[in-house]
This record gives sequence, structure tokens and C-alpha cells, in this order.
Amino acid sequence: MPSFCVMTFWGIGGIYIQFNMEEETYLAIYYDDFNQKIKTSINEVKDWLDNNNKEDLSNFIYHRLHSRYLKPFQYSSCECEDCFKNGFSMLANYCLLIEAIQSFKKGLEDSKGKGKKLFIKFFKEEDKYFPALKNLGDKFYEDVRCGILHQGETLHGWKVTREETKPLFDISTKTINATKFGEQMEMVLKNYKQELEESDINSLTWKYCKKKLNHVINNCK
Repeated sequence: MPSFCVMTFWGIGGIYIQFNMEEETYLAIYYDDFNQKIKTSINEVKDWLDNNNKEDLSNFIYHRLHSRYLKPFQYSSCECEDCFKNGFSMLANYCLLIEAIQSFKKGLEDSKGKGKKLFIKFFKEEDKYFPALKNLGDKFYEDVRCGILHQGETLHGWKVTREETKPLFDISTKTINATKFGEQMEMVLKNYKQELEESDINSLTWKYCKKKLNHVINNCK
């Protein structure tokens, strides 16, 4: 439920009390398959945690991350495709998503000082989606993630493309296909959702996930 604040002030003839409703804090806002706006509040997530509601929690995590990091680049309008999509901004979002997913998987409050290790671990764990990058997590972190997020450029010869005919990663030219990289990131996110749905609520997977969710809630205070 939304919280209320009370403002009291003096007026002619007595005291006037004004009630102002504070805006609810939502941890996810997205549109479902029927184009209905879904808003997930902190209290809902707390209730799901208290009742070990795996289905709603896994669905919430999926949509929270998908709507923020993947969906903005999944439009197919020719005009938007040509004029607004950019491989660098796409990869910047995907790098943020990698750190978010790994933080959920490891139960981390944040990834400060842990970035390189998380990327190395990510590409080794998700090698079926990124086979050519399995052993390049450290280079990807330094030359792509840090380059794009801090300098707006890739470093040491790495390149970005969105050409349909190009592979996910061409090791000979160090070229990443941002579109295909995003498609694989969606598979990673769907796989994590499925893992949560199928894992026992007392498993290590859920232990770390719930730990991260509590960090998310506490960060809203």
C-alpha cells in the first residue's frame, strides 16, 4: 500500500490538515504480451519472498532485467533500425546486464571491484551461448565493457557491427555483432528464469537470488 504524509498548517479559524499521498516505489514497470502495464511494488516482492513464491519472483526478475536492458533494442521499425539503433549503446546495456545477472547468481550487493572476475566467470558459465568468448572474459571486460562505458569506444582493435551476415564474434578481426550478442543475452536471461523456476527454494541458486533481492529492497530505503 502507498504510504501517507501529513502536512499541518494554521489558517483563519483553526488548523487545516492536508493529506498527501507519497508515490509508491516500484521495482519493475513493464508491458506484458497483451500490452498491459505491469507495476511491481516493493511490498509485492517482500510478500513473494515471505511466501517463497518462485513463479512470481522469477517472472519479476526476468521482466525487471529484460525491460531495462533488452527490450529497448528489440523494435523492428525500419526507420528506427537505421536511425536510432547503435551497436555501442546496445553493448553498453548488455554489459550492465551481465553484471546484474551475475550479481543475482552470486548474491552480490554490487559489483564494485569485482567486474573483471564476473565477466570471466560469465563467459565460462555461459559458453554454450558465447563459445568464441569462453576464454576472453578478461579482454572483453577491459577492451569492450570498460572502453565503451568509460570512454565511448572499444580498445585494442575490438570492433562492433550489426550486419546480419556477420557472426556473433569474429576472432580474427575482434568484431562483435551487437544484434546477435543481444539475442544470446536474452537466451541467458530466459535460462536463468527457468533455473529459478525449477530449482528447490532452499537451493544455493535461490539463496543467492533472495540475498540479492533483499539488497535491491534495502537500496530503495
